[in-house]
Amino acid sequence: MPGPSPDANLAEVLSRWTDAFGWADRAAFLYGDDVYTHGEVHRGAARMAGLLLSHGVAAGDRVAIALPASMELVWAFLGTVRIGAVAVLADPAASVLPPASFAVCIAGRHPRVLASGELAAAMPEARAADPHPVLPETPAYGQYAETYAHGDPEESYLAMEPFGLRQNDVLFSVPKTYDPVGLRNTIFLPLFSGASAVLDSGQRSVPIVAEGVRRHRVSVLLSTPAFLGRLAAEGPRGTFEPLRIAVSHGTTPPGRVEQGLGCPVVTP
Repeated sequence: MPGPSPDANLAEVLSRWTDAFGWADRAAFLYGDDVYTHGEVHRGAARMAGLLLSHGVAAGDRVAIALPASMELVWAFLGTVRIGAVAVLADPAASVLPPASFAVCIAGRHPRVLASGELAAAMPEARAADPHPVLPETPAYGQYAETYAHGDPEESYLAMEPFGLRQNDVLFSVPKTYDPVGLRNTIFLPLFSGASAVLDSGQRSVPIVAEGVRRHRVSVLLSTPAFLGRLAAEGPRGTFEPLRIAVSHGTTPPGRVEQGLGCPVVTP
């Protein structure tokens, strides 16, 4: 049986996909008015990995990440995975963090913490770290009671492949990044497809989501059937013209939802 290898490390796999397909200069994340490329994502993840190592985080450690949707969250997640630690994603508004030996969150929430306010200042000076050798079944990240291995996210992407994600697609996920579906939608899908995703930590009301679709020219909206129904019924006319497709996680909503959104609605 092959031993642990950096080639199996999820963060390194995603970085090599970017190199292999020439995505380095393509947009990966839209965060407010800022655009971050796929190359910036992976270079930042390597520096974040070095920053975590400098704080004494080691392979196998559990790292609680309680941040709103932001580039800091993306880098903290990929950086943790890159050093072979286990990223445990948590709602930043939760009163209690999940058990972990280290945390990336606001100051004062954990005895061993890399505070979110430190990241912008510390990352540019951090030394990039090489990917830690792992097996495909080595735990990479967890949410609530579930744990996922380094090999799992590619399967999540392949499950979406029949819907034809394109490199020029812009994705918006109604489920948030600390939710398993939201993590897949916002981080794995764009990094596996060369597309881009909107990082938005705002409330998921109809006006806010509709404005996000309009502002960022979103082409793929990923949501629950109930919320898609609300968007179709309550959203301002013309708001959803940029949409190429909507993805309903769960049951297929009624046909009137497609009419209201003006695009096909598919169910994985």
